[in-house]
Amino acid sequence: MLGRMRALVATASKHGSTRAIGETVAARIRDGGHDAVVRDVGEVGSADLLQADAVVLGSATYGARLLSAAATFATRLEEEFDGPVWLFAVGLKNLTKDPVRPATTRPGRDGYRPGRFPVFGGMIDNDTLSVAERALIGALGAKNRDLRDLELVEAWADMVAMQLTTPDRAQGSSSTLPVV
Repeated sequence: MLGRMRALVATASKHGSTRAIGETVAARIRDGGHDAVVRDVGEVGSADLLQADAVVLGSATYGARLLSAAATFATRLEEEFDGPVWLFAVGLKNLTKDPVRPATTRPGRDGYRPGRFPVFGGMIDNDTLSVAERALIGALGAKNRDLRDLELVEAWADMVAMQLTTPDRAQGSSSTLPVV
């Protein structure tokens, strides 16, 4: 074991579902013997990055695109952070059956680079949505549902925690980060 690592779990969440999944990821990393803190991407300061040994970036997806705040933060990571980075996304449905070995994702109209990261299902609460969002969700038939599969999230987070303890921690890679 390389010792206790410090992980920053940075989330871009519009209605809280991605933040909640980030909290689960951080808890599992802590259960794996490491320190982990969760911050909104907009609240991450340079000191947070200096103190982190690894970063997990989670973003909600809309129209197969990560939130712009996540893309902006990813650019920042590429410029300011040298450690390993893992990415997860949260969408209308769970697209990743095996989060430990996610399939290669496909870019959505310049929304993100292809890479290997899981897309977990999120939660939809119509009471938190704007009128336009409710109309879109209604058209998709996805009203008021919770598709978070915490067992899948935990399995992926356990893999991240395990990779933090191995000499080859470079399994996380900034090559999977989204682009603006």
